[in-house]
Amino acid sequence: MDKFLGIVQGGRFSILMPRPQCCTVRLTRISKPASIAEELVASHEINLTEYEGKAIMVNGVLPEHKGWLYEANVVDQASPILTAVVEELFR
Repeated sequence: MDKFLGIVQGGRFSILMPRPQCCTVRLTRISKPASIAEELVASHEINLTEYEGKAIMVNGVLPEHKGWLYEANVVDQASPILTAVVEELFR
């Protein structure tokens, strides 16, 4: 399981670090077996409304197929000041 730092925008998590993984994903608590249905993954999606506009740290698994961060868990959220610093450093 890896750690990701990013900003929540429009209900999705925009990964800023690690840089090679940069993309925008949705978070789900479910682990990804090879044949799982997209509907099941979406039914376990983490609602990011409370984190909108904030920097958050997330643990999870990002497979080659982008779009979802599996086994996701929000570890921490930044204050408005720290969110502004993160945005300035990574944008």
